[in-house]
Amino acid sequence: MQEIPLKGWLWEMFKEYVRKIRRTASTGAPELSVMKEKYQEIFPDASIKILVEEKVGMIVVFNELEERTTAELTDLLSTEALMAYLEKHYGRGKYKINLYHGLTFVATRNFKVRHEEESVPELWREIVAKNKAKEAAEAGSRWG
Repeated sequence: MQEIPLKGWLWEMFKEYVRKIRRTASTGAPELSVMKEKYQEIFPDASIKILVEEKVGMIVVFNELEERTTAELTDLLSTEALMAYLEKHYGRGKYKINLYHGLTFVATRNFKVRHEEESVPELWREIVAKNKAKEAAEAGSRWG
């Protein structure tokens, strides 16, 4: 398995979790080498969800856009690469990335894709509309 670097937005999300699960009462906070070893171990079992913020009246709703394993993110570990990915696939918007280790929620982090010019489209709106229509159709078929 290739070694995952201890840098970038994903490591920042993992860091406190790894520190907590490797801490012991007798030794206290783990050394970086121990944290790195544990990080390498849990990295393949982790996943993220990318959500987008949508204001609906006075309420803010977070709609899921995609879920990926962290192993699929090796090309997106720098903030610049992630921001370029979000802009290309989803356009302008406020994004939330939730990190999970198995079923355990680990951390969340917000990212904002915006430009001085408002010409960058909000591509995510079409994806959210399709997802909502699909959910409505599935719910109707269960009850109909």
